[in-house]
Amino acid sequence: MPRAHRPTAQRREEILDAAHALFTTKGFQPTTMEDILRVVGIAKGTLYYHFPSKEEILNALVLRIVGQVEQRAREIAASSSPAVDKLMAIMATMRVKETETELVEQFHAPGNAEFHLLSITAMIEHLTPVLTDVVTQGVREGFFTTSRPYDAIELLLSASGILLDHVILDTGPDELSRRRNSLIWATETLLGARPGSLSILMEADS
Repeated sequence: MPRAHRPTAQRREEILDAAHALFTTKGFQPTTMEDILRVVGIAKGTLYYHFPSKEEILNALVLRIVGQVEQRAREIAASSSPAVDKLMAIMATMRVKETETELVEQFHAPGNAEFHLLSITAMIEHLTPVLTDVVTQGVREGFFTTSRPYDAIELLLSASGILLDHVILDTGPDELSRRRNSLIWATETLLGARPGSLSILMEADS
């Protein structure tokens, strides 16, 4: 029996929650729109009103995860902590939660390359302004000296999105450690921090 009427935003979240559960347990490719319909218990027209295709649902799930990371990052950025502490905390919050790990693996599945790319580009677009504010604070505090914080952060997020992605560059732990160290060096260089002063960021990324 179809469920009672729900506000549009609430219904949309119900669909995303159901799809999230199905994609992580059954897989994105095997899951059908009919599967999602059965779980949510709504009319077919209602589902297609919100999401014309299964791909649109996965797209929305990608953006929902990124939005949650952005919200946590903004809360950290708004605190009274020193900039370097904020930077470390935001890097830690960028790690995918355990409940989202299996869904993120679906982005990496064969045939889902566009969603994988979206997850990287959306993270860059949403977090660059937040981290730019943190670095600007760090400049005021004398920890950083860069005159181009936005450009530096955009470059660093882009590089880390590729170099630390085990699907794009599938390498062993030694190579991954080298890349992390290289990114710390690049971060110190681009932000104008004292050499070795950001080595603590390795802890947030490990």
